[in-house]
Parts: sequence; C-alpha cells; structure tokens
Amino acid sequence: MAGGLLLVWIFLTIAPNAFAALSGSASTSEECLACHNDPNLKKETGEGRYASLFVAPADLVQSAHKGLACTECHNDISVVPHAATPQPVRCGACHRKPHETVPKSAHAKLGSDGPSANCIACHGSHRIQKIAADGNVICASCHGRQAKQMAAGIHAGSRGEKARHLPTCVTCHTAHAVTSHRDLASPTHRSQIHDTCARCHADPKVIAQEGIVRPRVVALFAQSIHGQAILQKGNLAAATCTDCHGTHEIRRAVDPASAVFKQNVAITCKRCHADEAGQFQASVHGRAVSRGVFAAPTCTNCHGEHGITATRAQGSRVAPLTVSKTCAACHEAAQVVEEFGLAPRRAGTFFESFHGLAVRGGSPVVANCASCHGTHNIQPSSDPRSTVNPMNLSRTCGQCHRGAGMQLAGSRIHVAPGFGEHPWVTLVRRIYLVIIFVAIGGMSLHNGLDFLAHLRERWRAEGRREDEPRVPPEVARRLFERFTLNERIQHFTLFVTFTILVITGFALKFPDAWWAQPLVWMESGYAVRAWSHRIAGVLMTLAAGYHLAYLFGTQRGRIQFRLMQPCRRDVGEAWGMVAFNLGLRSHRPRFHRFTYVEKLEYWAVIWGTAVMAGTGFIMWLQTVVLKRWPLLVIDLANVVHYYEAWLAMLAVLVWHFYSVIFRPDIYPMSRVWLTGTMTGEQMAKDHPAELEETLAAETVTSLMPEDEMTGPRVS
Repeated sequence: MAGGLLLVWIFLTIAPNAFAALSGSASTSEECLACHNDPNLKKETGEGRYASLFVAPADLVQSAHKGLACTECHNDISVVPHAATPQPVRCGACHRKPHETVPKSAHAKLGSDGPSANCIACHGSHRIQKIAADGNVICASCHGRQAKQMAAGIHAGSRGEKARHLPTCVTCHTAHAVTSHRDLASPTHRSQIHDTCARCHADPKVIAQEGIVRPRVVALFAQSIHGQAILQKGNLAAATCTDCHGTHEIRRAVDPASAVFKQNVAITCKRCHADEAGQFQASVHGRAVSRGVFAAPTCTNCHGEHGITATRAQGSRVAPLTVSKTCAACHEAAQVVEEFGLAPRRAGTFFESFHGLAVRGGSPVVANCASCHGTHNIQPSSDPRSTVNPMNLSRTCGQCHRGAGMQLAGSRIHVAPGFGEHPWVTLVRRIYLVIIFVAIGGMSLHNGLDFLAHLRERWRAEGRREDEPRVPPEVARRLFERFTLNERIQHFTLFVTFTILVITGFALKFPDAWWAQPLVWMESGYAVRAWSHRIAGVLMTLAAGYHLAYLFGTQRGRIQFRLMQPCRRDVGEAWGMVAFNLGLRSHRPRFHRFTYVEKLEYWAVIWGTAVMAGTGFIMWLQTVVLKRWPLLVIDLANVVHYYEAWLAMLAVLVWHFYSVIFRPDIYPMSRVWLTGTMTGEQMAKDHPAELEETLAAETVTSLMPEDEMTGPRVS
C-alpha cells in the first residue's frame, strides 16, 4: 500500500516538473536558435569591427551542457527575443572551486572579455569540452608541440580502450591549478616529478591492469643515489624520471627513438656524466653498442637502471666486492663467449686466484676486474690504450706491486688448474696428489688394521694374550715421565698455532663455505683471517726455532733427538707391527723410547713446518719476491703451500688423532700431552723395551754405594 502511494506521488509531482523543465529547456534553446542559428548574425564592437553571434546547433548537442537551457547561463535574459546585450556569462556561479583556482594558475591571464574569459579559452563557449575526455585536444590548441610529442609517446596508447589508465595532460599538470614547472608546488617541478609518476607506476591497480612489467621502479628510484639526492637532500641537479625518459614524448625502451634505447643510453647519461660517458663511447663496449651489438653492455647493464647506487655503496653492482660478478655475467656466459670469440674462463680463473679469493672473502681493497682493465675506458688487450696491453701491464700491476710490474708483465694472469698454468705448477700439483693419496691411504689402511687387532684383543679374556708377560702391580701403577713441562708447552704451542693455521688458511681458500661464514661475518674485509693466519704462522716459526735450540742446546734435547732419528730397526718394527695386526705374529714388536709411528709424525712435522713457513713467507712478501724472481716462484709456492696444508691436516686427523684419541685402548684420549706421564701398564704395552731398560737402570742404581752414584736417582 505504501509503495503504491509513493509511485502516485512521484507521478503527480516529480514527473510533471521534470518534463516541464526538459521541454522548457528545449523550447528556450529553440527560441534562441531562431535568431542565433544564422551564420550572418553579428554585432558591432566598434571601429568597424563585428563579432559573430552565430551558435551552431551541433555545438549545443555535443556540449557538456547540452541538458541546460541557454537562459541558465545567460540568466539575465528573461524575454526572447531580447533587446539588450546579455551580460558576460559567469561560470563561477556553478563551478565555484575552479573559478577560485584558475586566477591563481598559469592560465589566469587567458582571455580578457569578461569574468569567464579564461574558462572559455580552454573549454569553449557553446561546445563545452570536458577535460576528462578531451583534455589533450583542448591543450593542443595552445601547446601544439607538446601535444604532438605526447601523441608519439607510450602514454598516448589506444584511447578507445576505456579500461586503460593512460595519463592525459591534466594527470600530470592538473586541470585548473596549472602552474609553471618552475613552481615548487607544481606536480611537474623537479622535486615533485617522482611523486607525479608514482601515481600510476606505484599504484598496484594500474600496474596490474596495464601489465606494467617493472612494478618496483618507483621504490628502486627512491633508494637510488639519484633518488636520495633529489628526494632527501634536495639536490635539484640530480637526475629524475624526466631526465632519462623525457617529458612528453616518452617512448618504450625498445623504440630506437627512445632516450633509454640501448644505443641512446650513453648519450642520455652523458648529459650529466660527460667524462665517463665519453670514455665509454670510445671503449670496446661502447663501440660495440654503437654498431648494434646489443649483447655488449651499456651504462645500465653495469650500474643498473632505476636502482643505481653509489659505486662503493653496499649492494652496488660496481662496488669493489661485486664488480667482478657483474663482469662475469657476460664473460662467463657461454653464448656470449662463443658468439663473440671472447677468451674463456676469465671470471672463473679470477675467482680462483689470490685476488679472487680475497674478493670472495670480502676484501674491499684487493684488485678486481676494474682495477686492471679499467672502468669506462676498457679496451681489448691488443689496443695500445688498454691498461692490460703488454706495454702498459707493468705500470698497471705496479700500482699495487711497486717495483714488481716487470715480472708480472711477462706472466699469464688468468690461469687455473689445468687451464693455462705453467707445466711445473701442474707437475708439482700431480706429485702432491699422488703423495696425499699414497700417504693418507697407507695411514688409513695401517690404522684400520691396528683398530681391528685391538678389537680382537678385547674379545679375548681381559684383553691380554696368555703369552704376553704380566706387569707387576707396583710397576703397573707407577707413572713414568714422557714429557717435561718445557716439552708440553712446546707441544701446546704447536697445537694452538696449527689449529689456527688450518682454520684460517682454509677459510681464506674457501670463503664461501658455511663453516667459514662466522669468520667472514665478524671481520671487516679481509683482515681477521689473513692476519690471524700470518700471526699464527710467525708464532709457529718462532716455536720451531726454539725447538731447534732446545734440541741442540740442552742435554735432554740432544738425547731425545738421538733417540728420534730413524734407524734400520724401525723398518723391522713396522713390518712386525703390520704382521701382528694381520694375525701373522703372536705379539707386538718391543718398542723403545719412540715407535716408528711417532718418528714418522715428528719428522713430518719438521718437514711440514719448514715447507709451510718457507712458502708462506714467499706468498706473504710477494712484492719483494717479484722484484727478483718471476711469478712462477709464487705460483709454485702457492700450490705447494695449499697441498702441503691438506697433507698436514689429513695426517694429523688420520695418523696422530688415531694414536692419541681413537685407538681403542686409550680412547677417549691419551692424557700424556697434559700430564707428561704414562702408567707402567701402558708403558709395558707401547714401550716395553724402554720400560725394561728403565727398571734395570733403577736396579743397578739401587745396588751401587751412594758414594759411587754419579747422577740423580730415577724415581
């Protein structure tokens, strides 16, 4: 019932009024057009001039105000036809906000005939045009050049597609509050361009609907060196969006007419970076790009596009720690290397070199690709201008290795195992690999047999063979000295320095390994690992020097050295031990002070210390070495040092640790290196000949009169 009454009310009140308004509008306009539809209708404006009063009916039909009667704008006309001249139309009566804004804009002085003359200048008089639909056409009447540029750009698009978010003039310049691009508040002022472009290029809806393939350009620019300079520091000389892409004629990067087309990038960058761009254009890369070789890099390939950062900023593509990876993107690409005949494995060999390992380890001061080949002025090595041309190489290398450039100039730099290295280096590497395989393999086999022999003994009653002599309880419980405090301190020093050398040395060689990351993380650059390694090496060398003085400067040292010397009996004992482990003999050899196992360990340490110290100092003092000897000396020292380190570490793990930790009868660890003593029971098993000699000497000494004793009594 209520719904019916509402319909009746609408029919009786609103509908008649609406019909009357529409019919009144149409009838009033028709009455006006009875006169104003005449093309010859004019009025005299003075001095023989006339103004046309013609109004085309088509203009009214296509106008944004087509639903309004003439008298709604010319509201001082009450009788048609009228005799008096109507007052100028006041657009502000309806469009108050634009009417207040325009006088403050750059368009304030457009037109001079009446208060709405500036409105008519853009929108027209009777065929009123909407900015939203006809903005570009309206602006083109005055700004023809800019309109043509806009029409040729990517933002022109196909405007028949209603769903597209294509910008028009007013998108960037606004409609009524248009101000000069020199005005700080203008959206086209240099300080505001980023935000203006961001309205579309940072809007997820626009990005999705327009299929913009680079959705983070706004955020990347804000983080870039250009963005920070202009947005945070207010440096208006810094590049912004329009400096690279243009203002009105913005084109796609694949368009040859675009300012960011690959062949034009250097020209665009040259506006600000004249020296660098000039060097690049004359370089091997710049010449290739100018010839249309788009696989060659240009400015943005190395520095980035929107996210360009300072050359030494963290994360920069051309920072000292990352520039070599940037170069590798092309110089390690198989297709690029093959197609253009580039020298292979340049990046790979660099990262395996001393310099490359330092870069991988985080050193910001070591030489990288740009240090030798240049930055923007890169030339082929055959070009006399190249920094790596044979004629210039000594000067280039001499920047870091003063006085050593001549030796480096005649050497191959980009080498790797099996790729371009000197035959002697290859020979030494192969010899060491054979030694490591034979030595460590033999040690593993020996210890494996010994381990099985100890397990067999455990399976027997109380772990002792019936034919083995039993040790008297009083002797079994006694402690016999093996190492003095002095010797234990020497051993501890060796243990500490060796451990530091192994960890830091392999961390230098394998900086990307997970176990090396704590060292890489805690240091600044390359200092901690390198200097820890060097300090430990010096301390070990000093400890070795002290040990030599101890051996030849003390009575105990001379005795120990004499007993440690290899002899023929060691060969027989080694064979006897192997035979026992294989079950071919019923008892172990009767060892004296030092077994063949301990002698092998000792002399391996002596040899390894000498080799590692010698090669280590050659690598450390490489500039001094290169002043006298060729790079081959350092290459040989490097390969010897590396494989000797593997040999030493594996020997300690396989040979020494088995003897003092993993051997079943002493597991979990022999405490001799801490206490310096060994029980009589262990002595009877490991050094029975020495135990018998000691006990016999004690017996003889106890039977001698006190006045005939010439030395201290052994207890």
